[in-house]
Amino acid sequence: MDRLKIALVQQKAVPNDKNANLQLAIQYVLEASHMGADLVLFPEMWSNGYAPPFEDAFDNPLRTGFDKERALWLEDAVEIDSEYVIDLKNIAKELHIGICATYLSKTTSKPQNTAIIIDRNGEVILEYAKVHTCDFSLEKLLQNGDEFKVCEFDGVQIGVMICYDREFPESARVLMLKGAEIILVPNACDINPARKNQLSSRAFENMTGVAMANYPADNWGQSCAFSPIVFDKDGSYLDNTIIEATDVSEQILIAEFDLDQIRAYRKTETWGNAYRKPQAYTDLLSTEVNEPFVRTK
Repeated sequence: MDRLKIALVQQKAVPNDKNANLQLAIQYVLEASHMGADLVLFPEMWSNGYAPPFEDAFDNPLRTGFDKERALWLEDAVEIDSEYVIDLKNIAKELHIGICATYLSKTTSKPQNTAIIIDRNGEVILEYAKVHTCDFSLEKLLQNGDEFKVCEFDGVQIGVMICYDREFPESARVLMLKGAEIILVPNACDINPARKNQLSSRAFENMTGVAMANYPADNWGQSCAFSPIVFDKDGSYLDNTIIEATDVSEQILIAEFDLDQIRAYRKTETWGNAYRKPQAYTDLLSTEVNEPFVRTK
């Protein structure tokens, strides 16, 4: 495949109603298919709309007096072999389209913030749990993942990092080292120039395409995609923005990646893994946390 069209679903989900959100997901996959998309990308934890179990749960997830609400929220997690996932697999196969679906997932231990990629045949080809959980907030209730993953979709190497993963350069770096050509970013947070620049930088420094889908809300939205190509053949700067929502309204955008151009650029330019010196990076493997980064629980 020389081009890949990714639909960025910037739509509202129903707070804590996975059955309603499943139907919305199917609706938006159908719309994206009509728009010519090859793959549909949803915002983070679509199954519950990344909605909290009670009003101030983002700031105080362990607040006393809300044990029932917490338990119900966690119990509503999705299992990989559930009807929720089966229905998404069926629509992917029926429409011959890929889906990056997101949900609060049920595991044998604590629930996780999960994204899966379903191929055109309705098969799950990647299952990823968010590594950098927001342990200072609601995701304190969840179990983080421990591995970044890449899969092949239509001959393209695709990786996934979820929201806060974006703020750690290591996330995209590991995906690049594992062969990712495009990185999908399901998102659920306010977006500003700093965070958009993070996405653009991850594309630039790793020579990978990056696509992000976010929920529409005040100061949120702004779903976008970036090419890794930041210079032309003469060395002149190129704006690497492929597409960006100009407002926070509900919409679906199509980000088209030219794989021939990206692959040619990756073969000749100096970033990615061309001239790294990993022998000097051993400190990156240290698990020690010192001031000023120590945080009290």
